[in-house]
Order: sequence, then structure tokens, then C-alpha cells
Amino acid sequence: MQDGVASCEDIDKTVRDGLGWRWSFMGPFETIDLNAPGGVADYAVRLGPLYQRIADSRRHPQPWDEGLIREVEAQRRERLGPAELEARRAWRDERLMAFAARRAADSDD
Repeated sequence: MQDGVASCEDIDKTVRDGLGWRWSFMGPFETIDLNAPGGVADYAVRLGPLYQRIADSRRHPQPWDEGLIREVEAQRRERLGPAELEARRAWRDERLMAFAARRAADSDD
């Protein structure tokens, strides 16, 4: 977002509609284990170097600056006004409770 590559909404959609679903019922190691034909070792051989290059390229020690905070705030307020925050929190909490109940009912652990 800070580099102008994606908006706040782009990043939210990527997490929400991507691994967010999967990670709601399995962790990252099980995800990795199931994502390569030979399991986690195969995944590490195939994709480990790629992820290492990505990690190396993203060293970003500086904190959010005031301009970035203002931009994130502006983008979020375009999508959700200040008066809507509390209602959206309640919406989120209701869905999390329903999801947790469903997950507990469906749990095979």
C-alpha cells in the first residue's frame, strides 16, 4: 500500500478472499503440506527460494509515517464512515460468533 502497488481494499480482498478462508480451519503448515504433491518438503524445495527472495526484498524497518497513516485512514473512511464503525464492529462480532459455533460443530479434532 505504501509503495502504491495496491490499495487498502485490494489488500483486504487478497487476504479475505484468498488464504483467509483456508486459514480459518487449518494453519499455515498444514496448508503448505497440502499445497505440493510431495508435502511440506516438496513445497520447501519448489517454493522456498521464491519466498526467501520475497522476504529479502521486503526489509522495511521504518514505521508508518504520518502521510501513510492519513492515506490509510482516508481510504478506509471512503469505504466506511466514522458513524458506521460501531455497527460494522457488531456485524463482525456476530459473524465471528456464528463462525466459531459452526466451526465447533464441524470440528473433527
